[in-house]
Amino acid sequence: MRVDVVERLPEHGAATEEAAEDASVKLALQNFQSMMQGDDSLFVSEYRGNWRVSRAGDGAGSVAESFRCLSRKKNLGGTGLVFQVIQKLIELLKGAGSPEVLMARLCLISTGKEESSPGVLSLGIELEAVGDSGEQAALRWGLGLAHLQQALLFTSRHLRQLISQKNS
Repeated sequence: MRVDVVERLPEHGAATEEAAEDASVKLALQNFQSMMQGDDSLFVSEYRGNWRVSRAGDGAGSVAESFRCLSRKKNLGGTGLVFQVIQKLIELLKGAGSPEVLMARLCLISTGKEESSPGVLSLGIELEAVGDSGEQAALRWGLGLAHLQQALLFTSRHLRQLISQKNS
């Protein structure tokens, strides 16, 4: 998987029904949301619902969706841990899938309103897959989401270890 760290995720228009109705995409998304709400995850996901589906004249397609992941911990101990989370995600996601067909974009999003009080940092993630057809792109996107799910679970465990070491 190709992983890029960007300043901000691109804004896309409203969701297209085509991707939202794909059974493999729906199942992958349901599994992801269930995992994110479980006790093993230190993150909570906010699903944006802005699907981006593209079709080329030759039948090739792509599917993309963005998520926002918030930490369940109010304070991760500053930006140092947040950057370690991003580094761990990059490390784990780079080994998942082919970089030609599966891409992830990561960015930090501050929820604070004032400069002196930056508030909570959250992680913005956009996952995109391409294929020779729309169905293939949707299937690859679902597999990419499963990789992302596993990477977030592993990162949650890693983060718990870092927090417990810091507190002891």
